[in-house]
Amino acid sequence: MIIFSKKALAAALLASTLLFSAQGGAAVKKEAKEAKDDPSKEVIMRIDSKPFTREELNTAVSGLFPLMSFHSSVTPERMDEIKKSAVSSLINEEVITSDAKSHKATRVEDKEVNAQIDILKKGLQKGQTLEKVLKNSNMTMAQLREHFRDRLIMMHYRQKIGDDLKKKADETVTDAYMKDYYQRNLDKFKEPEQIRLRTILVKADPSGGTKVWNESLKKATDLAKRARAGEDFGKLAEKYSQDPYAKKGGDMGWTHVGSLYEEIDSAAGTMKTVEISNPVMTIYGYHIIKLEGRKPAVQKKFEELNKEKLKKELSAKESQRLWDEWLAGLRRSSKIEYVANDIKELMAAAPAAKK
Repeated sequence: MIIFSKKALAAALLASTLLFSAQGGAAVKKEAKEAKDDPSKEVIMRIDSKPFTREELNTAVSGLFPLMSFHSSVTPERMDEIKKSAVSSLINEEVITSDAKSHKATRVEDKEVNAQIDILKKGLQKGQTLEKVLKNSNMTMAQLREHFRDRLIMMHYRQKIGDDLKKKADETVTDAYMKDYYQRNLDKFKEPEQIRLRTILVKADPSGGTKVWNESLKKATDLAKRARAGEDFGKLAEKYSQDPYAKKGGDMGWTHVGSLYEEIDSAAGTMKTVEISNPVMTIYGYHIIKLEGRKPAVQKKFEELNKEKLKKELSAKESQRLWDEWLAGLRRSSKIEYVANDIKELMAAAPAAKK
């Protein structure tokens, strides 16, 4: 679910102008002739009898890319996913607009339409005029205004529904709701096992070859022997370690198991408290680690949770669920027909992302 700011609303309206089609309810025969003369005019789908052209789809696809030179860098598989998202977005916008109109849910003032036309004028390239754009697009000013009015109706309605569903979600996620969620998802509320390590790093240049790495290993092995023999690990780290923890005597503090380099995590997993490891190789060189302490995983109590944060997370999930359910209902009640064979095949595959 997307909530539009005023700035985003204006930007979306400006971009959508390029999607406007003046065909309306043109006859199939006329559509076929137009498509023969200009392939971009081919009708690829109909939503409740309203036709959508390949030009509209291509413009929607282009709008999903941050750069205009996308064709050379996107795989065919990725392009298919983007096309599905674009088709889905066109459908969603149309069914939302239809629902808004049928319920007479929102009213758009003339000044709002005028403001969007002003934005369009300011965005024109040098030498272009709105009159030229309208002529090239085969539309009248009245059609343009109606297009903008529909877009504003859709976006205002979308915002209204989003706000209503968010309020409903907030009311749904009570303390009892959160407690039930907690009981059904105990693993999500576990404090992972923690370990506290000291480390000494003897660096090795990855491009230095066998000789460099062997020298680093020899030095690390010697430091490990000295530490096991009773020399202060912290002082050895301060003097010889080549990582940021050297200033702290190699103390890495408490960290969750699984958050360190895999090789270090693996070595620490088999160690006992105060034990000192053999040199452990990573991409940086050889590490000697000392296990200072270990804290087992702890199940957090419900009373210990950050309720405000949890409520926000669960409300967002519930709001999204309600939005998806509402939008799916609109789509089910609409007649969506894929006309072009490639679009039929595309949409018969995995479902596109919802918007």
